Amino acid sequence: MDWFFHSHRRPLERRLSSTFNTSVIAGDSGIKTDYNINSFEVNSRIPTLRGVLQVYNEVKKLDKNTILVIVSPVMIIICHFLLRKRRKIIYNFSGLGFLRSQSAIVRKLIMLSLKIYPISGNRVFVVQNSDDYDYLDQVFKSKHNFHLELIAGSGYEGLNNSRDFIGSAKVMLGYVGRIRKDKGVLDLLRTVSELQKLDYNLDLNVWGELDDESRHGFSQAELDELKSYARFLRGFSQNKQEIFSSFNWFCLPSNGEGLSKAAIEASSFGLPLVLSNVQGNRDMIEGNGFLVEYGNRNNLKEVLCGMLQLSSEEYRIMSKTSKKMFEENWTMDSVFKKWNELLIKYDTTSS
Repeated sequence: MDWFFHSHRRPLERRLSSTFNTSVIAGDSGIKTDYNINSFEVNSRIPTLRGVLQVYNEVKKLDKNTILVIVSPVMIIICHFLLRKRRKIIYNFSGLGFLRSQSAIVRKLIMLSLKIYPISGNRVFVVQNSDDYDYLDQVFKSKHNFHLELIAGSGYEGLNNSRDFIGSAKVMLGYVGRIRKDKGVLDLLRTVSELQKLDYNLDLNVWGELDDESRHGFSQAELDELKSYARFLRGFSQNKQEIFSSFNWFCLPSNGEGLSKAAIEASSFGLPLVLSNVQGNRDMIEGNGFLVEYGNRNNLKEVLCGMLQLSSEEYRIMSKTSKKMFEENWTMDSVFKKWNELLIKYDTTSS
C-alpha cells in the first residue's frame, strides 16, 4: 500500500463499504489515515517473504465466503499461487505495466503459469481499458473459470468542478502527475520550449514532484536539464481547482497507462485532452482531443501547432465532449454501480 492506494483505491473502497462489509489488508505505507487497517510493516515496493506470509495469515482470518479483491499485478500473481483454495477472488489490475515491462518469454511464462495452475472456484479479472481486456481475453478465453470485466477506473467525484473558459488563442498545456521519464515529461518540456523560441503562443504548467530516485528513470544529465525548465514547474498541490484552472489543455505523453486519474480529473473540468497513443489513453479520446505518438517529438510538435489553429467554437465543442465523456464513464457513481453489480453477481453465482 502506498500513496496510490489512498488517491486511487480508497475513495471507491469507502463507497463500497456503505453497501458491503469491507476490510482492507495492506502493508503500512506510513501515511496517517482516519480508518482502521490490518497493516504490517513493509520495506520495499516488491513484497518480501515476510510480508507475503503476513498477507496469508490475515486472509486466513476471513470467512471462506469473503470476496477478496487483490490489486496490483505483482500481488495478483503472488496471491494466485498463494491463495489457490479461496473460491472468491477478484483481480483488479490498475494496468498491465508490470507484465508489459517483462521480456516476451517471461511474460508468456507468467501468464501460462496463471492459466494452468489448479485453483478452486472462479477468478474474475477486472481491467480498466480495452487493450488490457483484449490481451487477457486472448490469454484466458479457453478457461471456463476465468472471467473478464471492464470497469473504467476507480471513479472520481468531480463535484462542482468549474473553471473560467479560456479560448484557444493561446494553448496553455498542463501536465499533472509524477515527474518521471516514462511519462514523457522531458519531451513535453523540450517541445514547448522549442516552440516558444519560435514565437508560438504556447505555454505549459507542470504540476507534480520528481519521483523516487529509484523510479524516475532520468540520467544525471537529464536531471540537470529538467532544472533549466524551472519556469514551467509548479510543484505539488492538492488544490484541484488551482491546478486545473491554470491551463486549457491537458497533456499526458506517457508510454502507457491503466487509465489516467489525472486525465479523468481534467475531463471533469471540461478540459480537452492530448494523450499518447498507448493502452489506456486510447479509450479516453473520442472527439475530445488528440492522440500523439509516444516519444515522437515531431508528431507532438505538429499536434500542438495544429491546436493553435483551432477556433474558439472547435475548442468549446471538444471541451463539452470531454465533460460529457467524464459524466458518462468515469464518475464515482458510474464506477460504483458497475462494481456493485459485479460483487452482487459474484457473491450469488460463486459457490
